[in-house]
Amino acid sequence: MASRNRMDQKLILIGTDHRLQMTIAQDPTTKAWVPRTGGQHFRKLIIFCIEQLGAGAILEEAHSEQEGIAPTICSTVAKERGLPWQALAMGEPDLTDALFNPPFGEAMRLRIKPELLAGRYVLKTQISREAFMRQTIMKRFEDHDCLLAVVGYVHLGVLANRFDAEQIRVEALLYMYPLVVDESKA
Repeated sequence: MASRNRMDQKLILIGTDHRLQMTIAQDPTTKAWVPRTGGQHFRKLIIFCIEQLGAGAILEEAHSEQEGIAPTICSTVAKERGLPWQALAMGEPDLTDALFNPPFGEAMRLRIKPELLAGRYVLKTQISREAFMRQTIMKRFEDHDCLLAVVGYVHLGVLANRFDAEQIRVEALLYMYPLVVDESKA
């Protein structure tokens, strides 16, 4: 049973690129989904958060049906360790979450492939997502004093600051190293 004192609660928060969470990757040639060869460093980080930092449950920004599609590294580790795992996602990214050149509608009309330029941080959408994440994390604090939450890197600072302001200890970690070194690792 978790304590009711927020000062006793700790949130280990990892912000990452969602591709690094996956156990599968798309083959660039065949476009088929195949087991991913990378992920060992991310797996070590998750195990470290459990063994050394004391995480008692894992919440992960992943599709709500992720287990039926393909387990993530986090969900796999949680199963191996007998820990609760929960998807921490609301809705699906859609075309409004990306900036295309030419704009997507125009590209479809012209029957040309648009170039993806950037992901968009649509403020209204992200505020809703982050509120949902906060609410879900707070609910899990009813059962565990120390939680590990893995989210997209765009949510890391917002959530870390929000929980810190609520006097919950936060260990905020940014895990992007493989993409910085070699994008093919994703």
